[in-house]
Amino acid sequence: MRLAFALFLLALSTPAVAEAQEPSSPCAVPIAAADAEPTPRPATHRIATGEGVAVAIIDTGVAAHPELGEVEAVADLVARATPDPHFDCDGHGTIVAGIVRDIAPGARILSIRQSSAHYRTDRADTSGTLAGLAEAITRAVDSGARVINVSVVSCVPAHQAPLIDARVLDEALHHAESAGVIVVAAAGNSGGNCHPGSVVYPAHSPTVLAVAATHSHEPHSSAEYSLPGELSAPGIVAAGLSPSGEGRASGMTTGNGQTSAFEGTSFAAPVVSGAAALLRERYPDDSAADIRDRLWHAAEPGLGVVDPHRVLTYLAGPPLLTAARDFVVKDPAPREIPARERALSVLSVVAGLLLIGLIVRRLHNGNSS
Repeated sequence: MRLAFALFLLALSTPAVAEAQEPSSPCAVPIAAADAEPTPRPATHRIATGEGVAVAIIDTGVAAHPELGEVEAVADLVARATPDPHFDCDGHGTIVAGIVRDIAPGARILSIRQSSAHYRTDRADTSGTLAGLAEAITRAVDSGARVINVSVVSCVPAHQAPLIDARVLDEALHHAESAGVIVVAAAGNSGGNCHPGSVVYPAHSPTVLAVAATHSHEPHSSAEYSLPGELSAPGIVAAGLSPSGEGRASGMTTGNGQTSAFEGTSFAAPVVSGAAALLRERYPDDSAADIRDRLWHAAEPGLGVVDPHRVLTYLAGPPLLTAARDFVVKDPAPREIPARERALSVLSVVAGLLLIGLIVRRLHNGNSS
């Protein structure tokens, strides 16, 4: 079972009436992973680390964890009366934040708790709204985020999408674009209310980078569960940062005993967000559109797979060409033979003739006798 999030909403522009402050079902419990061996510093981080770039994680909360540095608590839109953006009941947002930091270890993490599968409001079919997502995006921009990662999605059948008033979300995304903030979102996982051909919010927006997941064992093929996106990245995490606040987790166990691995487009998106943070450090004056162009051009052909090192080292534009030059091959001039060399040649010929004459003479005398 994959751990993934989707917000299935109809009245998408209206926030929930009441706020639940305590989980309505027990929080997921992380499955401890074995300690990983330390790995050498990758060459990518000798070029950029995303130093100082603020990346907002709009998700289920981000737990304080030693490997994340100081996580800035921006907002809790799930439990507004007793807000705690560091409380990750689902164990989803913390994993997402950890992926960003693996790619961009110098990035600052901002937490906005916008959704949870363990909370229910007066509208039983929702744990968030598009209005809430729009508010989260606006709060992220106003808090100084330079990159926003949205790994929670809302899937709507294509025939219903024209009936949705999503202007509040469009306005928030326009606000982000105007501020030069790159917005990255999961493309969505097929299943539940998400089906091929669905309109996926906010990934559908032209200013949002929609990220699909590649197959865990075949990095250049799309994962069977992934909806399409313009870019893609690995969608599986063997061991992510534990929402318990220490160590790593290989999965989560829910209250009913089901376990889930960290696999889905939710975990592909932060790879691209981390790469965007690296680019934002290196090109601080670029617009959001410029950063998107750099990611698009550096992505591998086909599925648009994003490799952070390739992103940093890719040189966009046509290849450098030198002006054509004409080459003329001439016949070589006759070689001038030096006098000493000519004299030696003459002596060699004379010596040879004398030797031949001597041999002929001896043969003649021998025949006469």
